[in-house]
Amino acid sequence: MKRMIQALVVTALVVVLAGCGAKYMKVTPPMESPPEGKALVNFVRPSFFGKAVSASIWDGEKLIATVYGKQAFQYECEPGKHLFISWTEYKSPLEADLLPNHVYYVLLRTRMGGWRARVHQVPLNPNHELWSKALAWQKALPNYSFDQAVLATMEAENKEKIREYLRKYESEIKGTKYVQYLRPEDGVPR
Repeated sequence: MKRMIQALVVTALVVVLAGCGAKYMKVTPPMESPPEGKALVNFVRPSFFGKAVSASIWDGEKLIATVYGKQAFQYECEPGKHLFISWTEYKSPLEADLLPNHVYYVLLRTRMGGWRARVHQVPLNPNHELWSKALAWQKALPNYSFDQAVLATMEAENKEKIREYLRKYESEIKGTKYVQYLRPEDGVPR
């Protein structure tokens, strides 16, 4: 019963936030390169399919975005190892090893799930068939930044869920076919 109530509260929060997205999401010009010593990851979700379904994007235990269809966002972070998780009905893990002063791209691909759309992470590199499209999408899609206080509230409300998933990831998912990888050489130096 407690999980059902939590699910209803989270669903209601997402519906409320989706209805007033402008209050916690703001269109901002995309950065061309990261600040010195940082890495920059461009997440693009070009599909209109499942547009209303939000995907929470996590960096380990940190919520970094809640994105809908036809949107993009950028994540400036420390170089090194990261575990990005796209969370919808399905959890899509992506292990990343990022270099400083490099720009990376992740396609958020929408597919139909059991009850609603699933958002899978697809790491891209200059040799990937979708690389040039990702560059165009990143320029054409509205690039969003997020109110950090709202994200912090959503993160706090879901902290135990993400911790539970991370424990499961370590014991059952890590190293399996369900994990995607963004390698250091997949980025473009800037």
